[in-house]
Amino acid sequence: MSDSPQYPGGYHQPEEPPPEGGYVRPTEPGRAPRAGPRPDPAPGSGEPPVAAERFRRTTPARSKVIPVERGRGFWHLAVGTVFYVMIVGGIADHVEPGVRIAAHLGFWLLIGLAFLVATARERRHDWAPRARWPWIAAALSGAVTVEVLIVAVGSTAIIVGSVVLLALGAFFLMLVG
Repeated sequence: MSDSPQYPGGYHQPEEPPPEGGYVRPTEPGRAPRAGPRPDPAPGSGEPPVAAERFRRTTPARSKVIPVERGRGFWHLAVGTVFYVMIVGGIADHVEPGVRIAAHLGFWLLIGLAFLVATARERRHDWAPRARWPWIAAALSGAVTVEVLIVAVGSTAIIVGSVVLLALGAFFLMLVG
């Protein structure tokens, strides 16, 4: 218990009337009263104007548009291509060549879809057009890298290399947060 002359606190409201000029409880539950701007006092009334009336907002804060920021580079494209090489290269010895061809076509389809989404965002937000060559380079280099790695080292070495690369990537992410 406190010896303070203030309100005792807790869940109960004080019995005495609230101080003048304070918060007024809404009459309906869940609805607060709308307070408009106070009328200016009459010039001869002797009541001083409220200082805060000069600083009242004329426009609501939520009507301002926050511009959408553009992404910083093509990291998502590079990481997606590396994951594609890891996955398709790792399963190459265990599936038919037709499945690899379907994987290449699906990868190119996803790259094309992502490219269309990126260009639509550029148009929608009035951004300057970005370089288009990374999309083509990712699609072609991903497919060529998979096929070269399959012929050169085999899928077992690709799996081991993928695990090592993922461990290094996880270590780096833990370092930088």
